[in-house]
Amino acid sequence: MSRSRADSDGGGGNRFDRWAGIYDRWVASAPICGQHPGFYVPLYVETEGPVVELGVGNGRLILEAARQGRPMIGVDSSPAMLEICRRRAAEEGLSESIELIEGDFRDFVLGPSAKLISIPFRSIGHLPTIEDKRIAIRHVFEMLERGGRLVFDHFVFDPAYAEKHEGIQTLRDVHPRPGGGTSYLWTASSFCLAEQTMRIVCVEDRSRSDGSVEGRTIREMDFSWIDPAQCRALLGECGFEIESAFGGFDRSPLTEESTTQIWIGRKP
Repeated sequence: MSRSRADSDGGGGNRFDRWAGIYDRWVASAPICGQHPGFYVPLYVETEGPVVELGVGNGRLILEAARQGRPMIGVDSSPAMLEICRRRAAEEGLSESIELIEGDFRDFVLGPSAKLISIPFRSIGHLPTIEDKRIAIRHVFEMLERGGRLVFDHFVFDPAYAEKHEGIQTLRDVHPRPGGGTSYLWTASSFCLAEQTMRIVCVEDRSRSDGSVEGRTIREMDFSWIDPAQCRALLGECGFEIESAFGGFDRSPLTEESTTQIWIGRKP
């Protein structure tokens, strides 16, 4: 996850830290996430040279790559997410294979230049404006060695879907709590079409074993979207040659009917 103007929690902390405890549930409740490992991990493993994942979160992809013998670098702005990733790597004896950097997509610092930099799970949407995305992509370009690649995925925004689901609260996950009781995750989103932004609200209700309510936690996330034409233009503006544009993690072509867009750009 990358810092944005909405990153602060109002108390000097990192807003994404508050998502760390439910992140695995959040990922598991999004069916598209099941398609990520089969696409990204082979790219990581087959690349000869430093591989960097931006928005590494708790390490669900880079840990799998490390299990397959690929040293990885992960960048994230959330100390809590990075700590979970670091702990999991240590538990599996993979600490020597993973380097973690606390930083922002727009100004992270690497040692040697990277051969591949990825931004999985639509995380480019954590950058709030087109200009923020432009700054990040230009920075990625500078962090890559010649011939290096950038790969990222995003959804293709559907105005009809947004209109239908505006403000509608849905039950995203139900999970038993240690010692009894249940945790419920409810989500709702609001959209600003003019600014290509959305706010996601996640409400966690916690019940006791007798069904009475114990407490509630509210988490918010500001997000944005970018359409395929904008992606193509930004990659070109920032110096990338477009190697591939897919409409799915099965590497199907990107078409007007695609609901997913995946881009691979190469630094000449």
